[in-house]
Amino acid sequence: MTGKLNGRRALVTGGGTGIGAAIARRLFAEGAHVTVIGRRAEPLAATGLPYVVADVTSASDRSRIVAELPDIDLLVNNAGVTTDDWSVSSEVHVAAPKALVEAYTTSLESAHGCIINIASVAGLSAAAGASAYAAAKAAVLHLTRVQAVELGPRGIRVNAIAPGWIRTPMADDEMQMIMQRDGVDLETAYSIVTRHLPLRRAAEPEEIAGVVAFLASSDASFITGATIVADGGGLVVDVGMLAFGD
Repeated sequence: MTGKLNGRRALVTGGGTGIGAAIARRLFAEGAHVTVIGRRAEPLAATGLPYVVADVTSASDRSRIVAELPDIDLLVNNAGVTTDDWSVSSEVHVAAPKALVEAYTTSLESAHGCIINIASVAGLSAAAGASAYAAAKAAVLHLTRVQAVELGPRGIRVNAIAPGWIRTPMADDEMQMIMQRDGVDLETAYSIVTRHLPLRRAAEPEEIAGVVAFLASSDASFITGATIVADGGGLVVDVGMLAFGD
């Protein structure tokens, strides 16, 4: 690795598994001092990094996080949940990240730091049966833009990443429906959901972590308010042309 984040102090929520764990490992590999946040101690401990067991939707837990880690340069709001409950989805994906940003604004301003919000392509396109999740992720994208406008004059950059299908435990769980419906294994299920993507595959969490490392570095020093879509090209596909074949 390049060491481009040497000495930076990073906080990654939802850092015990999947994308969050990959982000934490990559930031550490780039030289950052990384602390991961999550609700379960076992996966957090498995990262080998300092951690705080906390629920970011809890005001008292957020206060405890800030008390234990008062100074950071980089905040990665990654904690997420798949649920049909609008209140829970909004709290996890929107209210909690907003509250953490507010709690850390002074610290981030002093460090000329940055914030990276992990959203989803679900916030950019529509799918039946996922309104609570999709609406919350769309809110994350616009919250990112608002925060960029509000915090830019204070020297804080704010960007978002919108991943598509990523091979994580959460995505594996979602594949179960296809596996049961079609009588296929996990690999085939992923092939089915990605068959129309230009890249014809799901991503590994480390590929999203690489985007985070870029946005956190000085290479992205003039980028704020942006959303980087990392979805294997799915959003550029003209679905009306799929009937004509590959």
